[in-house]
Order: sequence, then C-alpha cells, then structure tokens
Amino acid sequence: MSIKKKLFVFYGLLMAGFILVLVIVDVLFAGRFFIHESKKQMIEICRSVKAEFPEFEKSDLNAFDDYLESMDERRNVKILVVDKSDKVLFRNHILDIDIKQKNKLSKRWSEFFHSNIDELNDNKQHYEVFKNKDDALRRVVLMSKLNDNYYLILSRSLRSIQDNVRISNKLIIIIGLVMFVIGTILVLIIAKRMSGSVVEINSAARSIANLDFTQKVRVKEKGEIGELADSINIISDKLNESINSLKDSVVSREQLIRDMSHELKTPIAAVKGYAEGLKYGIANDRQKAEKYCDVIVSQCDVMDNLVRSMLNLSKMDTNNGDIEKNTFLISEFNKSVEESFEIKLLEKKISLVTNKYEDKQVCANFMLLQQAVSNYVDNAIRYSLVGGEVELNYLWEDNGLKITVFNTGEQIDKAELEHLWDAFYKVDKSRTQNGTANYGVGLAIVKKIANIHNGKVWVENLDNGVKFGIYIPQG
Repeated sequence: MSIKKKLFVFYGLLMAGFILVLVIVDVLFAGRFFIHESKKQMIEICRSVKAEFPEFEKSDLNAFDDYLESMDERRNVKILVVDKSDKVLFRNHILDIDIKQKNKLSKRWSEFFHSNIDELNDNKQHYEVFKNKDDALRRVVLMSKLNDNYYLILSRSLRSIQDNVRISNKLIIIIGLVMFVIGTILVLIIAKRMSGSVVEINSAARSIANLDFTQKVRVKEKGEIGELADSINIISDKLNESINSLKDSVVSREQLIRDMSHELKTPIAAVKGYAEGLKYGIANDRQKAEKYCDVIVSQCDVMDNLVRSMLNLSKMDTNNGDIEKNTFLISEFNKSVEESFEIKLLEKKISLVTNKYEDKQVCANFMLLQQAVSNYVDNAIRYSLVGGEVELNYLWEDNGLKITVFNTGEQIDKAELEHLWDAFYKVDKSRTQNGTANYGVGLAIVKKIANIHNGKVWVENLDNGVKFGIYIPQG
C-alpha cells in the first residue's frame, strides 16, 4: 500500500474514531456532567443570594425581587423564596402546573419542601434531582435556609437535556464531516508531496544500487525527508568519488605493473645475456669473465633498487596518512641532507647552496621528509652540469614549511610537467640504461610523502633552470 493510501486510511479511521468517541461521551456523560455543573452553580448562586439578602431586607424588599429576576436571566435558574406556610414571597415562578393562584406551593412541592425542612433548619443544604410521577428527570433542585423565616428553592429544568444532547451530537457529526473533508484534502496534498519525495528518493537509491550516480534528489522539504534527501545525495557523491578513485587506482596500478615489467626487461635481458656468455664460454679469459660478472651484479643492483622503490610506493599507498611524526630543527634536517650528498657533490664538482632560514622546529616524519628532499637534490645533481650549483631553500609560509630545490640546466617541456609525478614517467623517453637508476619512481614517492603529510608538491621552470618544491603544513 502506498504512503498516500496509508495516510488517507489512517486519517479516516482517526476522524471516525474521534467522532464516535465524542458522540458516546456526549450520550453517556452529558446529562451527568450537566447535573454536576448545575449543582455547583446553584450552590454559588445560593451563597450570593444569602449574602445580598440582608441589605435588601434593610432597604427595599421589592428591589430584591428584581435582583432575583436578573439572576434568573443571567444564570437560567428559577429562584423562589418561601416561608414555613408554603407561601411564595418572592419570584412567583411556576414550578409546575399545580401551583395555585394564591402564590402557594403545590401539594407535591409542599410535600417535598416539608419532608426536608428539618435538614434545612439545621442550616444544611438539600440537593436532589426532582422527578415527576413517571420518574422522568425534570429538575435539579437545591433548597437552603435564607433566615429564620424564609427558605430558598433553586431549580433548573432537565426536560430539554436529551434534546440538547441530540442537537450536540448532530453538531459534532456535521463538524466532524466538515473536518473530515477538509482534512482529507490536506492529507492528500501532503501525502502527494511526501510520496513524491519518497518516490524520488527511492529512484535515486535504485540508481545508486545500479552504480549510476548522475541522478540527484531535489527535495525542497525541510525536516527528516529533506535530511534524508541530502544524505542520499551525499552518499551518491561519496560513492561516486570512491569508485572513481578506485577505478583510477586500478588503472594506475595496472599501468604501474606494465611500466615495471617494461623497466625490468632491460636488466633481466642483460643478466640473461651475460650469464649465457659465461655459460657458453664467450668470456674466454679471466678479465672478460670478471667484466661479465660486474655487469650482472650491476644489473641486479638496478633491479633491487627498482623493487625497493616499488615496495616503498606501495607501502605509502596503504599508509593513509597514519605516520609517526616527530619534531626537529631545520638545521638538523639540513645537515643530514648535506652529509648524504657530500661525495656526489665532490665527484661532479657541484656546490650546494642553502639560504638563510629561520631555524624553527618542524613537526613531520624525519625519514620520509629527508627521502623526499633527497630525491629532489639527487635529481638536481644528476641534471646539473659539472661545476654547476644546486640551491636548497627553506621558507616559512602560510603556517607551514616550504622547501625548494633549484638546479641550473634545461627547462622541462610544459606538456611534461603534470606527468612528472607519475611512476615510471621519464621526460627523456629515448633514454636507455645509463647507470643513473632513474626509473621515474622517485617523484611519485615524493608526492606520496607530501600527501600523507597533508601537503603538496610542485615544479616550475625558471629562466635558467628548474625548481621543485614541497610544502608541509604545521599545526
């Protein structure tokens, strides 16, 4: 059953039950409630009349009759003042058709009055539902002693209460039907709006289940439905982002495996060729055999370095930023980098120049950051001319540490810049094995190191060379 039908049925049953309860309560309890409230009002009126009567007795008893008249009009209660001889002294209202012309209580009312006079003389009030000869309810009556000579008789008719109940029930039914019609229209409008929103949400959820993330839920409602719609859109975006990232990762890994296989071909082929040369006696003297062995060892080192780089890259892919950080001074870090390249700098007669930096403490993983910067410096030395210069600069910027490495030399083609961070990507595609062991993994590792520090990397061409940079945020 749809939401619209469920709401309609629920509202219909609710309204029908509500009207039924009102009618039942009205039939069963309206009379009792009317009698109960009449007694409370008559006790209150009796108290007021007793309080006002002494003033009228002192001044003008004729005005007292007018007072009772106004009380009758305002409170719809018949009030009689009688004496012990049944004479009606004030407010000669007809209690029934048996009252005589001589302003005397009828026999039935007289008997009722005198049967309770002892109770009244004890300053007690007598309340009773007065019945006619057929035991049908006619009046609620309250009697009380006014003073030593007079007595109060208050009465209210109950003859019309059943008519009032019937009229009330009709009114309740009419109002209920009107409210049912109005409510039904409102429920249908609300249900249509809600069901439309739910249908749209359901459609979007089915699209997500089918891995289609293009459909968005456009619900203007606020509250739970609106929040659910927003949650569905967020889930869709997150899943789309995750799946695209996974696809990119799969493609990247497949490309990585292909590139690695391609890069391993050369050293493997070299090892195989020189090993066969040894096996079949091509190296027929000791000097030549040693050369073959040296080449085999060298190519094994190349493969070992390649595998190690790949393991480091894979380890960083699964690290997700969960690394141990420590604090250290820039001077300590810079000293470690300079010492690790001291021999290479001397061999190529290249000078390493460092700027004047503010020696602050850095919070990062010392070994990983050193690996990243060392990769920059190693590349800078490799592509610098003999006798050249490499600049290593430290700069505090935007609440973080910015490290740049610059070397003089040829610029990198602009089309190549964005691919430098891809594993195994080489700017010089025609380059063969030349002993440098540069297989394009280093810069990919640098980018991973920056990412797990929530930082960034970049490269830019300058007039006389190339500058690489890494930014590590602090705090």
